[in-house]
Amino acid sequence: MPKMLVAKEEQVSRLFSRDYVFRIPGYQRPYAWTTEQARELFEDLLGFLRASTGPVSEMPPYFLGSIVLIKPDGTPDSDVVDGQQRLTTLTLLLSAIRSNLEAARAANLTTLIYEKGNDVLGTQDHFRLTLRERDREFFQKYVQQEDGLARLLTLGDVLPDSQNNFGITLVCLSKSCATYRVTSSLLSPSSWLRAASW
Repeated sequence: MPKMLVAKEEQVSRLFSRDYVFRIPGYQRPYAWTTEQARELFEDLLGFLRASTGPVSEMPPYFLGSIVLIKPDGTPDSDVVDGQQRLTTLTLLLSAIRSNLEAARAANLTTLIYEKGNDVLGTQDHFRLTLRERDREFFQKYVQQEDGLARLLTLGDVLPDSQNNFGITLVCLSKSCATYRVTSSLLSPSSWLRAASW
């Protein structure tokens, strides 16, 4: 049966829901964005939110660019063909915002990054974005899990390029979030999750 090419616009909040589980195939290049690209994405998004008036629900969508997926019908499983740098950076941004929130709000944000396993039900953690094997465990431990940033700050080892980029970018975004939080309420995850789209 031939495969169909389907294009549609999705809010970022939908992409970080049960509707999608992203996997970066092993043939993809490693994470290469630096703090410059991550900061540019962060500042572009904040600039859009600052310039918009009225409630978030009435804002026009802010287009983050396209992603290309291989996604069978009826399943959330999605192989990322193009867009992994932005998806990874958005996960880093979610983690950075979470590190600047009080515990209750941080827990709500965690559900966008991964679903926690349940010992009673015998389920394991289920991550919304799974990186290629070489970076997967590092990303889960130091970015996606709640105490990851604190653990990352204790690492003294020299890290491979992609893992170094994760760490530097996460710290940079966390500091940007902390600085921005002092001056504005626009750093509400619900604001940019609803306003931004793919």
